[in-house]
Amino acid sequence: MEILNMMGHPVVRLWLAQAMVVFFLVSGVTLLAFGVSLIVNSAGALRLIAVMNRWVSMREATKPLEVPRDMRHVVQKYRHVFAAIFVLGGAYAIYGLLTQFSTEATIRLLGLNAFSRDAALWLAESLHWLLIVGNLFAIIAGFMLALFPGYVAALEERAGRWVSLRRLTKGADNMNIKLDSWVAVYPRAIGAIIVVVALVLIGIFGMMVPRIW
Repeated sequence: MEILNMMGHPVVRLWLAQAMVVFFLVSGVTLLAFGVSLIVNSAGALRLIAVMNRWVSMREATKPLEVPRDMRHVVQKYRHVFAAIFVLGGAYAIYGLLTQFSTEATIRLLGLNAFSRDAALWLAESLHWLLIVGNLFAIIAGFMLALFPGYVAALEERAGRWVSLRRLTKGADNMNIKLDSWVAVYPRAIGAIIVVVALVLIGIFGMMVPRIW
């Protein structure tokens, strides 16, 4: 919430507007140069495109993150230790939430003053009771782990089914250069379109320069 308050500051908003104008002006000039090069020197521009078309596969980079790691045997082996941590930690947290929780301090900490008073109080109290309920579930989970390990193991077996994003997104990482093939066939026509788009960008954001500087 502090970030939202900072974003509303006039100086920050001016800086963001200036950064946006500079970004689109630089983009417009770059597009203009590229479009002109497609019209004037199509072969050179196409060689530049070929050099820049180096594909980096995210599937290879994120492969280690997709390897399932089963920790259920460790939890079952030391279930009494984990159960004690859940029960004692949950009980201590609930005690603190019931005796030391400050709504006003929570509102200040999370920057909820940006909302109306009623909304800020509602959000703080909702968070308060959400934490209490969450810790109650932790205590229940601790007792179940200690007293009913078989039931917990069966529940983990059903809930811990691995869903691979790599399998779901297979094919989405394939390189697609259809647009580049169109540019190779119609370099001057594409270059003319890019020049028009670039001039529009430069014109629109160029007119904004006197207003924000």
